Amino acid sequence: MEKSANYTWKNFLIADLSGKIITVFKDIFLGIYFLKITQGNIVNVSSYYITFFIAYLICILLVNRLQKTNLIRMFRIGIILNLMQCVILLLAGEQIANYIVPFALFSSIGNAFYYYPEQIIIKRINHEKDFQNYITKDQILKYTVNIIIPILLGYCISKNSYELAFVILILLIFISFIFSLFIKGFDLKHEKINLKKFFRNVKNNDNQKLVKLLSLRTVFRGLSSFSVLSTLITMLTFIVVSTELSLGSISSFITIISILAIYLTNKFVKKEHLTKAFIPMAIIQSIIIVILTVGMIYFDTENLLHIGSITISMAFFLVLLYNIVNGIINPIFETSNSIIYYECMCKQNIDIKDEPTYIFWFEIMINISRSLGYLILIFVSNIGFNLNIIAYLIVIFTLMYIVFAYIMRKIVKEYLI
Repeated sequence: MEKSANYTWKNFLIADLSGKIITVFKDIFLGIYFLKITQGNIVNVSSYYITFFIAYLICILLVNRLQKTNLIRMFRIGIILNLMQCVILLLAGEQIANYIVPFALFSSIGNAFYYYPEQIIIKRINHEKDFQNYITKDQILKYTVNIIIPILLGYCISKNSYELAFVILILLIFISFIFSLFIKGFDLKHEKINLKKFFRNVKNNDNQKLVKLLSLRTVFRGLSSFSVLSTLITMLTFIVVSTELSLGSISSFITIISILAIYLTNKFVKKEHLTKAFIPMAIIQSIIIVILTVGMIYFDTENLLHIGSITISMAFFLVLLYNIVNGIINPIFETSNSIIYYECMCKQNIDIKDEPTYIFWFEIMINISRSLGYLILIFVSNIGFNLNIIAYLIVIFTLMYIVFAYIMRKIVKEYLI
């Protein structure tokens, strides 16, 4: 029985690579691709993300109503729909620029089928509730993918075209689908989303304050983590390095740093000590980003720096430091955040019937805050949009990490220690 459970756990971890692979592509290359084929129209790119985030919430509700479709079947459908996104991009080519909003709607359907069951499966597959161990392995696997995929796709795009990158994505996602066929051995049922009933249960179980804190944490994560801030840093990097291969290479290099940061943190820093470091880390990150932004705006970024036998521009040096700072601190926050999320889920004794609603509520919180971030981007772009403005926006959204860190610290201190 234990051997079978371990086998299922490994199959799920590999099958879940589908989401990691498509996420790497979307985070690093999709926004740049849309910017290229729309002649730099940031409003179109932001419209894609806003449509995607809002439609995703509606799609979760619709997917949840498919009571005859169990979680594993939903997960497999999500993998297939992720694959179909790549097929559409491959077949449509640059004509996709005329259908960015419909494509966002289709993408949101795929994500709903994928991420709605994924979160429930993660909770149920960890019978010992050893989320520290699972999330750490999952994050290391994720960042390993983040080393290989950016260089591979960046090379394909720079040397050939985006079409070859889409073909490679299709093949990799298909392999993930094969492994998903072997996932079995645990409860596959799910209940309908019922927010009214969920909050009544939360109130009756004295979990109201914790849910409020978790909700605020989610809002500030949406404003500070992998959404508009990630897009801005990617744009800033691409403006400076100018090619997808260079962009992918930097991303892979930063990912290696991220893996080391996660490994060393988990090996040498105790949980209670890490929790105390949340706020100082966020403050240090913000201070460094402010200093780098001042350098970006007031120094001559065309100046050349000589480091040994290497000569690089000031702009490249500053952008590299941007990425290194975020590459060290962001993964530590994300790993801690995932562990806290699932541990709090267990701490509240969330009934299996309430799991879909619990997940849906936090999806509402994070997708609304992500949409707000891109609305701010649209508003600012109508005033003006250049390297300096991108740098200013990065500072503003990085400052959100301080609030995010404070709330995380409060949750751990009051409920998990």
